[in-house]
Amino acid sequence: MSTNSSVEGTAKGALSGAAFAGLVFAPFGLAYVISYGLRTVNAAIAPQLTTEFGLNAAQLGLLTAAYFLSFAFTQLPLGGWLDRYRPRRVEALLLLSCAAGCFIFASASSLNGLIAGRIAIGVGVSACLMATLRTFAQWLPPTRLPAMNGYMLALGNAGAVAATAPVLWLLQLITWQQMFFAMGVITLVASLWLAFAVPDPPSAATTGAKSVGGGWGEVLKHPLFWTIAPITCFTNAVGLAVQGLWAGPWLVDVVGMAPKKIGDYLMLISAAMIFANIVMGKLMGHWVLRGKSAPWFAVLGCVGALLGQLPFLLSWVGSPALALIAFGVTHVCGNLVFAALMPLFPSNVGGRLSTLLNFLMFGTGFLLQWGIGLVVNQYPAAAAGRYLPQGYESAFLLLLIAQIAIVIWTFWALRRHLPSWSVSK
Repeated sequence: MSTNSSVEGTAKGALSGAAFAGLVFAPFGLAYVISYGLRTVNAAIAPQLTTEFGLNAAQLGLLTAAYFLSFAFTQLPLGGWLDRYRPRRVEALLLLSCAAGCFIFASASSLNGLIAGRIAIGVGVSACLMATLRTFAQWLPPTRLPAMNGYMLALGNAGAVAATAPVLWLLQLITWQQMFFAMGVITLVASLWLAFAVPDPPSAATTGAKSVGGGWGEVLKHPLFWTIAPITCFTNAVGLAVQGLWAGPWLVDVVGMAPKKIGDYLMLISAAMIFANIVMGKLMGHWVLRGKSAPWFAVLGCVGALLGQLPFLLSWVGSPALALIAFGVTHVCGNLVFAALMPLFPSNVGGRLSTLLNFLMFGTGFLLQWGIGLVVNQYPAAAAGRYLPQGYESAFLLLLIAQIAIVIWTFWALRRHLPSWSVSK
């Protein structure tokens, strides 16, 4: 049986649309909101962390990027776990590390303590999207995957919205330490929900701890993987680095905005991503239904993301709100790679495929988030903890050069391995 027909078969389970939303989508969605909120919250609390712990730009970048590093390396064993065991149980177990990380971060008294907390959080939320995508692929046909994935990604960005202006408002009532402790408790609730109240997809009856999926080589040797992965993963990594941290300092250092005012503007990136995830998912679904190539759609979207970075490259401060909206709209396209590639690979390597993509995204996100800090740190301003616009311009110029090289490779490889605009058979 083909991969597509197999997935179509699992879509005929007993759950109605409403039941699927309440019993499957909702608990996975809560976990993903937690993941995304913890990923991006440092952009809002960066001024407080910088002041309380005396951090420079490079240290702040390393601290925030520690999440990405631990997240990325957990993807390597995670792929096998998701292919062998029930995804909801894998995610529920890992969320315990996230809860512990929140408690460690809340009680930290030094940079090392903060980093340890971020590492544990990164490990703990490493399955939040991958387990969801694996579960959705077992429940839903390929034509519904782009839209449903888009809804989930949009919901995740709601967590990023909550980590901006609402967080700054909340910090007028409680400390950031108390906030992280509360997040640890909420994470424990999500873990228990996934472990004991979520139904398994029909295909789970034929899989279990003793089943063995395909090997990593089946993914790594596929030419389409190395055709699509570089541009989509790099686009996503740029989005992670900016949304997760550097948009906030850019507003302060380049735009000249007061730290207390950045929350509303940071929220615009996440709100734009919510809108774009839903729209892009639907457009890609219609594109595929017309017989067009999903990988081509994802790649063209990522090329458009270059335009969203121009305000940062050019220090365009005339309309920071428009700049952040443009960035948010364009940088969701890297996420389209999951719906683009998963139907084209055997189902028994779906976990490895998705987690390898995530490893590349978050590993690159770690390097970019830290690397931007290293570049910006070379251009200190007169005020302590502030940096010149030239630092951001230099960092984004280096990103642009790298992306142009990746775009050239991608179009050459696509014409070789996927020459038609129609779906490859």
